[in-house]
Amino acid sequence: MIELRNVSKTVLSGIEPLTIVKPLDLRVASGEYLSIVGPSGSGKSTLLGLIAGLDVPTTGEVVIDGVEITALGEDALARLRGEKIGFVFQFFHLMPSLTAFENVLVPLEIAGAAAAGTRAAALLSDVGLDGRAHHYPAQLSGGEQQRV
Repeated sequence: MIELRNVSKTVLSGIEPLTIVKPLDLRVASGEYLSIVGPSGSGKSTLLGLIAGLDVPTTGEVVIDGVEITALGEDALARLRGEKIGFVFQFFHLMPSLTAFENVLVPLEIAGAAAAGTRAAALLSDVGLDGRAHHYPAQLSGGEQQRV
């Protein structure tokens, strides 16, 4: 479960404070889906960064599965992200010198996944890229890169 309790984000823009995310409460149950929509500059990416612990709220608390993450250190946050949070980046963040298979394999190995190679191959197969596993990002279409 994801809970935001009175979470807001304000930054200094010149000499004026700029509120990017107004105080809000949100609760998303495990297995529940939601969409965050709004015009460019409305705070969508900032909100996602707050939920993922990539940014610190100005006010409030972010709670993931009962753990208040705003008080965690960077190592604990990294562990939590690896275990509880999945990311689909707007940009692909693939390592250009690694194949599609290797780009999937590396984070699995870092996370200590059992049979990481087998899991990486299965994940690529799940998204229809088993035939492209040994291609580099530059050899993949944009849609294929997104699926890696």
